[in-house]
Amino acid sequence: MEIYQLEFLKDMARGINSVFGDRCEVAIHDFSDLKSSLVYLVGNVTNRPLGSMIPDMLYRLLKEFGDEAPNKLGYKSTTEDGKVIKCSTTMFRNEEGKIEGCLCINFNVTDFAYLATAFNDFTFVSQESVGRGGSTTENGISASFGETMESVIDFAVSDYGKIPGMMDKSDRLTILKKLDKEGVFMIKGSVDYISRVLGASRYTIYNYLKQIRS
Repeated sequence: MEIYQLEFLKDMARGINSVFGDRCEVAIHDFSDLKSSLVYLVGNVTNRPLGSMIPDMLYRLLKEFGDEAPNKLGYKSTTEDGKVIKCSTTMFRNEEGKIEGCLCINFNVTDFAYLATAFNDFTFVSQESVGRGGSTTENGISASFGETMESVIDFAVSDYGKIPGMMDKSDRLTILKKLDKEGVFMIKGSVDYISRVLGASRYTIYNYLKQIRS
């Protein structure tokens, strides 16, 4: 990444952070070295040091699409310590169209997610009162064929009533047991996704599933 481009992105990062404050982190990645791609960080949400390697999501985008990798806007992620964050990633290219790096905005929405869950307790309507408008399983998870794996997992976690950062092992086991019963873990990528949502490693998720199934 050219020096002038990096300085421009740094100015932009500081400007974004100054508007959104402590809940906002803006990161700049230089793809010339994917093992040490994080070259600038303002704000502190993910607790990463400069020189950290490229995040898994970005690596997969680059591996799949190369220089055609799209921007990824308004997606949800989870930090290792359980924070729920809303993210946007914008790719930056040189004059030849080659991707050289990106700017990532990570906004901590953990408290907002907790409040949304609390408000949901007041506005929840049971299936019995809804009637026959939609099909659900006995656990309340939508049985619609068009429902994606991600949305089924998101629903199960949000419906549980706790944000991931406040869950202990028993909470996670309860959610995983429900999802396993629904066959979610037969879908490719489900373990990786639930590990990010719950802020746990893939090894931990597999260990939990082993306990549930035994």
